[in-house]
Amino acid sequence: MDEENKVPITDEDKWEILTRPEKLGEILLKHGKITLSQLEELVKEQENSGMPFGELVVSKGIMSRQDLFTALDWQHRSDQVIIDSLTELINKQKKDNP
Repeated sequence: MDEENKVPITDEDKWEILTRPEKLGEILLKHGKITLSQLEELVKEQENSGMPFGELVVSKGIMSRQDLFTALDWQHRSDQVIIDSLTELINKQKKDNP
């Protein structure tokens, strides 16, 4: 895509990208625990079954329950970084603009 056809990203879009918590499947993919094709298949199956993603991964034997707990801890830590960063930003704005 050339520069002329690019749609500019709004500040709202940037904010959404920066603050969106990672989904469990994204975390597993990033850490090499599942492949992209496995992720795609699991997402389709999750949509059809309504089963939680982590339970689906365990039921398929892709990872153990302990590995799932580890991945959920990674997810929680990632979410906490976002929360801490936003809290710091809000506190800085309050201090700079009393």
